Amino acid sequence: MAEVPEVEIIVRDLRQAVVGRHFTEAEVLSPAVVRFPSPPDFIEALRGRTVTGAHRRAKFILLPLDDGRTLAIHFMLWGDLKLLPQGSERAPSTLVVFSLEGGEELHLTDTLGYARVAVGPASEVALRLKLEELGPEALDDTFTPEVLARQLRRRRSPLKTVLLNQRVLAGLGNRDADESLWQAGLDPRRLASSLTREEGVRLHRAIRAVLEEGLRLRGTQKDLFGVQGQAKHRRNVFGRTGAPCPRCTTPVSHLRIGGRNTHWCATCQPESGAPSEPAQASLL
Repeated sequence: MAEVPEVEIIVRDLRQAVVGRHFTEAEVLSPAVVRFPSPPDFIEALRGRTVTGAHRRAKFILLPLDDGRTLAIHFMLWGDLKLLPQGSERAPSTLVVFSLEGGEELHLTDTLGYARVAVGPASEVALRLKLEELGPEALDDTFTPEVLARQLRRRRSPLKTVLLNQRVLAGLGNRDADESLWQAGLDPRRLASSLTREEGVRLHRAIRAVLEEGLRLRGTQKDLFGVQGQAKHRRNVFGRTGAPCPRCTTPVSHLRIGGRNTHWCATCQPESGAPSEPAQASLL
């Protein structure tokens, strides 16, 4: 599952291996993958253009080009990007092939076919993808407990729903939200506005720890070069319905909140907001 750690790893790899090189060609194998412009115009926009940078905004990969346009890539759930030798075999899930100078290709794949790309002037990309409406980045130095408290204090919706609202916090995904709430000892069903200052600090610390641990282990998927990351997709509670909580052995609970599968420990994350034992920083 491509969440912030997985996307950030790919962005860092792109800075290393692709920035400064130009596209010699592009081939769209699934027209639906191109959000804008039309697939032929998308291909023409990339041909001969040099990649001048690689950035991430939430789960968007943003590659500025030397003519002022930006190539945007979004993996959705299971998208992936691989750097391969030119002429490499194309997996059935390949959606776009970007040919690079130097005899290599970037293959964008997605077994579900949901990944999307777009290219256009930077301002148009930001407007059409609503990048300016996104909330603060959880990995930025400017993301502090005070910023998180400000984002949560007026939200009278369940914590889980609010944490997945990209206008509140950019890029936090389903898996990492569950893991952050487990580590912070907070019930995902509680109203976001109900958190005390101490609970907000705990949640902030947990979010940063979960994301940084994912980065340190290079995510759960293969990186740009095909090397498998060492982070576990199913960590402490996510996707472990009925399994023993690694902290207290209570069976992990499951519920759909806001349409999303949610996992938590009823003992470590009580509705009262006061866990029976302090949350430990054991992510694995």
